[in-house]
Amino acid sequence: MRETSMNESKLTHLEQMTIQMEYVVPLIRDLQQVLGEGVVNEALAERARRQLDRARASPAPHADLAQLGRQLTDYYAAGDALDYEILAAEPDRFDVNVRRCAYTELMDRLGARDIGHLLICSQDFANAAGLGMELTRTQTCMQGAELCDFRFRKRD
Repeated sequence: MRETSMNESKLTHLEQMTIQMEYVVPLIRDLQQVLGEGVVNEALAERARRQLDRARASPAPHADLAQLGRQLTDYYAAGDALDYEILAAEPDRFDVNVRRCAYTELMDRLGARDIGHLLICSQDFANAAGLGMELTRTQTCMQGAELCDFRFRKRD
């Protein structure tokens, strides 16, 4: 019997994250009670920084950002997870605003929106770097903004 890889999964990314967060959030809350909220939150932020450093240390694959951006947006938006508007789709640039985010709604439901940016949103930077992109984002729905402003550029 052949194992199914994550790329062949029938679950949407939102469904995968729901399963993960239903397990991870109670664990994080327990750790916050035992070790302190600040210590645990800083550890999560440090983990995201290390993931980004590792991704940036790898050679940047050559990608058409217009094509890659559309593929990624479709992947993360599957299952009605995002309402978004593509502002620019060019070979070296992809800009998109997300106006509704079911990942934020998930963390609200779990009572964990305060750590959602540490567990979910922070992964966007390392994921982008690993695909040959540099992400700039100044705000997120998770942290209370009206939209997430994703600005992808080719990584050197």
